[in-house]
Amino acid sequence: MACDIHIHQEVKINGKWEHYRETSFPRDYEAFAKMAGVRGASKPIAEPRGLPEDATTMTKFAADYAAEDGHTHSWLGAAEILQLEEWLNERMRENKWQVEMNGFGYLFGNSWSNFARYPHMGPFGLEDFRFVFWFDN
Repeated sequence: MACDIHIHQEVKINGKWEHYRETSFPRDYEAFAKMAGVRGASKPIAEPRGLPEDATTMTKFAADYAAEDGHTHSWLGAAEILQLEEWLNERMRENKWQVEMNGFGYLFGNSWSNFARYPHMGPFGLEDFRFVFWFDN
């Protein structure tokens, strides 16, 4: 049975988490393992930690809609997303990967990792970002 990921990108603006968008990400079991220990052999950046208590209404709604089909709920913060990008770039150099980091889309026209590296370059009021995700079979 195949496994897919559901990613909701959230941004913190003026002290409040807002839903930025849902993004599709190709099936890549090693990336899934790196993100949450699902399906592949890579050591996860962070062990699964459930949905954040302060997840946005839209993210909670989507997770509830997935019901029992959704599993291994977790999230990665800005610094962890930067680690993920570095790992994906290493895979690219070794010609062992399927997905580019821009598979996650962009944050206000810039890469997610650029905001992590240069937070002062983002829009005024943007304080933080995270990927909230879960898997289905």
